Order: sequence, then structure tokens, then C-alpha cells
Amino acid sequence: MSRGARSDRSQGNRHGFWGRFVRAATNALVAVLFITLSFPSAFAEKGKKAGVASDLREEFRSGSPSDRVRLVVTLNGADPVYVANRVYELGGKAGRHLKNVDEMALELPLGSVPDLAEIEGLEYIAPDRQVTGLASHIEVTTGASQVYPVSGGTLSTLLSLTGLDGSGVAVAILDSGIDADHFDLKDDKGRRHVVLSSDFTGRGGLDDPYGHGTNVAGLIAGDGSSASTIGRDYTGIAPGANLINFKVLDENGRGYVSSVVAAIDQAISLRYYYNIKVINLSLAAPPVDSYVNDPMCKAVERATRAGIVVVAAAGNFGQDSNGKKVYGGITSPGISPSAITVGATNTRGTDVRSDDTVAPYSSRGPTLAHTTDPVTGQVTYDNLVKPDLVAPGTRLVSLERYGNLLVSYYPVLHVDTGNNVNNKSRYMMLTGTSMASGVVSGAVALMMQANPGLTPNQVKAILMYSAQIMDGEGLFEQGAGMLNIEGAVRLAKAANRFAYALPAGANLMSLGALPAPAQTTVAGETFAWSQGLIWGIGMLRGEAILTTQQLAYAQSLIWGIGRLDSWGVGVTYYDGLFSDSYVVFGKGNQWNYVSWTAGTPQSSGLIWSDRLYGSGLIWANQLISNDFFDVSSTSLIWGIRGYGGSDLSLIWGLQDAGLIWGIANAW
Repeated sequence: MSRGARSDRSQGNRHGFWGRFVRAATNALVAVLFITLSFPSAFAEKGKKAGVASDLREEFRSGSPSDRVRLVVTLNGADPVYVANRVYELGGKAGRHLKNVDEMALELPLGSVPDLAEIEGLEYIAPDRQVTGLASHIEVTTGASQVYPVSGGTLSTLLSLTGLDGSGVAVAILDSGIDADHFDLKDDKGRRHVVLSSDFTGRGGLDDPYGHGTNVAGLIAGDGSSASTIGRDYTGIAPGANLINFKVLDENGRGYVSSVVAAIDQAISLRYYYNIKVINLSLAAPPVDSYVNDPMCKAVERATRAGIVVVAAAGNFGQDSNGKKVYGGITSPGISPSAITVGATNTRGTDVRSDDTVAPYSSRGPTLAHTTDPVTGQVTYDNLVKPDLVAPGTRLVSLERYGNLLVSYYPVLHVDTGNNVNNKSRYMMLTGTSMASGVVSGAVALMMQANPGLTPNQVKAILMYSAQIMDGEGLFEQGAGMLNIEGAVRLAKAANRFAYALPAGANLMSLGALPAPAQTTVAGETFAWSQGLIWGIGMLRGEAILTTQQLAYAQSLIWGIGRLDSWGVGVTYYDGLFSDSYVVFGKGNQWNYVSWTAGTPQSSGLIWSDRLYGSGLIWANQLISNDFFDVSSTSLIWGIRGYGGSDLSLIWGLQDAGLIWGIANAW
């Protein structure tokens, strides 16, 4: 499938294209009127029979008669053999007659167009215009569309120069399975993107009767081909990536921590054979234990030390049943400091980023997993800043496994494209941090293709440094900010490809300096990168973060846990992003209500220190239970009227007219 306009660097470029189009159309109309009113046109002199497109008229007026033009003609009773012969007589050539649409493609000298219009039975003549596909919404708004391969004959030839699509990188998806035969998960030769499947549930089967895993897989690596018939692009972020299907959730979307741990272990064992660079964990368990003891968190740490980037969903517990903000709802394994924990934004269906907000359902930090002293009974909370960043997660269209449980319960989730060949070309719409996690996993695949030498901590640093700080959103809502794939890939490409082996203090950038400017343009809006990292309860700033190899980038170091000595000269640590009484929020690409120099931060932020309220619910055992993955009306994530209110669940309110509009229009 042609990637079309997927490489739209900016709305400015788009405006430029449409501006030129409008001007050309206007000029063409003026020219046609001028020709018609002022003197007989060549077409009029010939007593034309067929209609002729206005832009072709303009081209005839301004071009040379010897110029060769590609045309598409609509027949209306004309004999296609006669038309082909006549075109040959006029010095051109004709393609075959397309019987189902009654059209033919032609090529002939521009000066012969009036003679072509004289052929009896021709209805209309138009230029064979260049076609560009509509860019995927998540690709454009995240900046991913600016890093894809050049595709001949499309707008991406002009706008995309980096040639990245995730090829050669494998992403392990630990979920409810993947429909590996979905058309969007095969290349143009029919080869699967899913290169390995294993069942860890003990129930047999590798497919996805639940539907969640296939949807996540499409956000990561679907190629969008099944939607091309309706001119829409539901392509994933890294459509060239390979996928590892590790099924850890059953047909009801339930599983056990032990299955997840076993799958992570297997991914570590196979990382070199399949080049597994990313593990996606769009799942949740109650954060009973501190990350120090939590089994999934320990497995995540092992994977990170082995050089695999682990991306985890933050959870969908951002509000209580009364619609009030809840702090401390980050789920396991998102509570792990080794994981890149992702919250969700609502893009409102637009490519521009200025109207984006953190989704109300998205879990907020800090992490409230804890340890209890066995002697004194004293409870110590982890209190880590999470999420690490946020990405689009609301009403995203991705792949649907035919007959899955989610769509069976809620048919409105299905997005009809009119292309349901063998039921392997279907789409559905879901909402949640699971979706946002998949978007970031795709982004990491692009980064690792750009620079396979990056360590997990370097990946996290680059994602944070290039992120956009959102206005009005708190630290525990947005983390370092909103995902910016263009900036992250640009930084990844600029870093030394052997960065993992460089000693501390060595030059980290291949050209010695950071790429400039430290900003990105998406859909006509230019925004600055945050140019900082969250570390512990403070912020790191300084170009030396990325221009100089840091001890913090060693795979043995856990992100954000003490060790300020792991940052070298040129990196400044600003303390006090939050305390028991406040948390800062962003404005104007800065963290507001913080006095970096006075020593005592001043803030009017939001209070989260009531930990009983902050937890939001009584956590159960380590079973990934009904409360997390269930489609009943009382479910915490899936429910219509469950946790988070009637319009805040994963399904996003089946009675919400906005959802129905979104599905009908499919954005």
C-alpha cells in the first residue's frame, strides 16, 4: 500500500499544497471563462462532445502541444477498441478497458486532447491526477508521519526522508493473543508480521477471541491496507515491525501474573534470535507490592537490564465513581521505575496538538504500591512519578479480530469500512491507556530501527527530552509530557550508534551537538521540546543530558532511583516537583508554580497525599481479575456505568453521541 500523505511534516506544508490547489483551480476557472468569452477555444472549434476537466483545460492553454499527458476517460457507449485505435492515430497509447467502471487510462500529446473530445461516446476526460492517501490520525498528531520511508509517486517522496517503519525490529506483545492472519498484519507478499506465537495461559490456542491484543497489535504494526478502499488510513506507528505474540490473557481477557512473568522471561531468552527490542504490556494487576517486590516489576527490571525497552499502560483509574480526580491509581507493572509507563490523551479527533488533553480516565501518579515493616507495621509508599509520558489513547481505530468478545458484547465498537473480505480486514474503536501504550511501543520500534545501540534508559531520556509539556496538566497526569515521535526519532538518529559501549563523559552525539532546532511542527503548529528529564522528585536540565554519555544510561541502573552522581558536568538537578501538599503543572512548555532558585517551590497544584483516597479502591490479590479485564456493566475498565462514570470507561459511553459520531465518521 502506498503510504501517501503519511509524511506530512506540517500543516504549513498541507496549507501550501491546498493553497496552490485553490489558486490553480481559481486561475483555471478564470482562464476558462476568459477563453470562452473572449475567443473560441480549441475545444469549441472542434465542436467537442465529451466533458473536459477544468485543470486539463488550463494545462492545454498554458502547455506545449507536444507535452504528453496521462488521462482517464469515462466511456458512455463508445467502443473501447475504436477509442484505443483513435488514440493511437493521435500519437498516444491506451490502457485496457476497465469494464466494471467503464473507464480507460490513456496517454497522448496535449495538443490532441480536443480531437479526443470529438470521439462519439466519450463522456468525460480528466487528468490522471496524483493520488495521496489520507494520513493516519495518530501518525500525524504524534509526528510519526514525518519519519516514514520515501514512497515513489506520492507526497511522501517530498516530505519524508528518513526511511523508517520499524523494519527488522521485533515487538513482543503480551496480551490476549493476535489474529496473525489479519490482512493488515501481512506484507504485500502475504508474509505475516507475527513471526512467533506462544500460549502462556495453558488453555491452548494462539488466536485472540477476546479482541484486545489484535487491536493493540494494529496500533503498533498494522499497515492500514484494509481501509484503503474508503480513503482512510488506520496504519499503526511502525508498520514494518515484526510482532511476537505471547498470549497471557484468556478468552475473557483474564490471566495471571505468573503467565506474564513467564512470557517476559521467554522474551529475554529469545531477544537476540528475533531482535526483540520492545515488550508491550497493555495489561494491569493490582499494585499491592512495592516495585521492589512485585513479581511483574522484577521481571520488567530484568528485561530492561537485558536491553529490552518495556512499555506499560498506566491504567484506567484516573477518576472515582463520582467523577472526581484520583491520584495514585497507577497499576502494576506500570509502577515499575524500569518501565516506560504511558498515560492517555484525548486528541479530540484532530491532528493539531493544542486542543489535546489528558484523558480523565488515565491513571495518575504517584505510585502508591508499598512495603510494610514486619516488626513495626510501618507502611512506606514508593511515591514514584508516573506516568512517564502520555500518548493518544482515546477513540483510536485499529484492528478487529472477527467475532471477538468485546464486539460481540458491544457491536457499536465495530468500524465498518465496507471491506470485510474473509472477515480478516475488520476494524474496531477502543479507548484506554492500553492503546496509548501500543502507540509508544511503535514509536520505540522506530527509534530502535534508527539507532539499535540505544539502551532502555537512553530511549526513556530521549522520549522525555523531546516531549511537549501540556498546558494545564499536572506532573502526575502527563509525566514529562506528550509523545513527540518526530523529535524522538531525530534525537535517536543523531546519537552514536555504539552509545551503549561508550565510557561516561564521551561524546554521545555523532555530530557533536544536538540536532537543532529543539522543536517540532505538527499540523501547522510548532512546539518546543521539554528539554528536560524527570528524575526522582525533580527535573534534570542541560544539553549534556544527551550530548555526553552518562552513567545513568548503563542498563544496570534503575531510572530515577537516587544516584544523582550518575549525571555528569553540564546537567543540573532542580528539586521539588512535588511534595505531600502539591504537584506542579505545565504551562508554556514549563513546569509552573515552581521557583527553581529560591529553594522552596511555590505551587497551587493539586493535593494527592490522602493515600487512602488516592488508591481509589481496595486492591485484591495478584490475579488479573474481573475488575480489570471484564465487559460486565460493573467493570472498572470496560463498564458502561462502572468505575469512572458513564462516559469515562474504555468503551467511552455507548450512549455518547460523540462516540456514535466518531464511529460513523471513523475520523
